[in-house]
Amino acid sequence: MKIYDRAAKAYREEKQYGGKSLEFLYHTVMGRILLKVFFCRKVYSNLNGIWMRSSFSVGRIEPFVREYGVDLSACEKNDFKSFDDFFTRKCRWNCNARAQELIAPCCGRLTAYGIDKGLVLRIKDSVYTLPELVDNRLELSQYEGGVCLVYRLALEDCHRYYFCDDGCVLRTGEIAGVLHTVRPISKEYRVFSRNHRVYTLMQTEHFGDMIQIEVGALQIGKINNHELTEFARMDEKGYFSYGGSTIIQLFLPGTISVDEDIRKHSDQGVEILVSAGEKIAKRQVR
Repeated sequence: MKIYDRAAKAYREEKQYGGKSLEFLYHTVMGRILLKVFFCRKVYSNLNGIWMRSSFSVGRIEPFVREYGVDLSACEKNDFKSFDDFFTRKCRWNCNARAQELIAPCCGRLTAYGIDKGLVLRIKDSVYTLPELVDNRLELSQYEGGVCLVYRLALEDCHRYYFCDDGCVLRTGEIAGVLHTVRPISKEYRVFSRNHRVYTLMQTEHFGDMIQIEVGALQIGKINNHELTEFARMDEKGYFSYGGSTIIQLFLPGTISVDEDIRKHSDQGVEILVSAGEKIAKRQVR
């Protein structure tokens, strides 16, 4: 799958971890049966999590780092006790953005979307409404005409995520669900309205009220959010346990102006590789 590497200003093909296994699970009859009864259920995620947190999984780290070119120079430590310890690694990120500039809350592949009339959101080849994303638990009519940012985290990414501005938490909630992969191969399963997820309504200093949704995925053991009521930009909001995952952000209309290269590539259906703390938009001048 082609993505745009913003730092290198070049396109590249992204390696698909476990691609053959996903083809089997999502594109064969037997695979779909296994998905339904086992793989996308919490029991499989929990069992897999136990293995990944064990010392027996350490041997997977070096081959994974080598194959996927994972840069460990920003890590706070390199003596990992398990694969999950490596997966949930803490890193040091630089943030040089100005206060009025919006930053990426995580490392991942970013796509920007407009929120259409009727709160319709067209992500890749799937169509959602905003109420679906939060299980109808929040009043969202004011977000019509706003901006939705979708960050897809691959297995090789750092899976800790951060606050994008100073502010406070107004409301948070957890929505039970299944655990499909968030890669394009699962598009017909409408994963952002079916997967396990956690939503947070926040009031930020420079971008007003916004909503962030962490979405679990195949093999995700847990979405781990810290219990905070107030926060500063680049404070850690939480982290994902083992697996691929997604973060969705919703902004009110007239709040942000997405950077031109991100808007252009998003319109073409191309994901943009970004890092935590990197400028991706600015406060819109009214």
